Amino acid sequence: MSEEQSGYTFCYLPAYAGCAISLSMPVRAEPYFSEELHPFFKGLAPEGWLRKRYSEIQKIDDNDLFGLLMKNGNDMLGAVVFKEITS
Repeated sequence: MSEEQSGYTFCYLPAYAGCAISLSMPVRAEPYFSEELHPFFKGLAPEGWLRKRYSEIQKIDDNDLFGLLMKNGNDMLGAVVFKEITS
């Protein structure tokens, strides 16, 4: 997933042969684009006091759900992991 000025893009890796991460995001070659963070990803972000605490400690705006997901992406519930891709 990437964040751009116009929104967010998510795509499955070409070699991915597993299950879809969400019923609303079936596995496909074309990327998904949304002006707002897709509800599936919003649901993975911490909420309430935990979001506030993470925001304070990590110095991330508590409305920056993408930033919170990227910073805490290795410690998610379920099978989804967020990692920065470096080349």
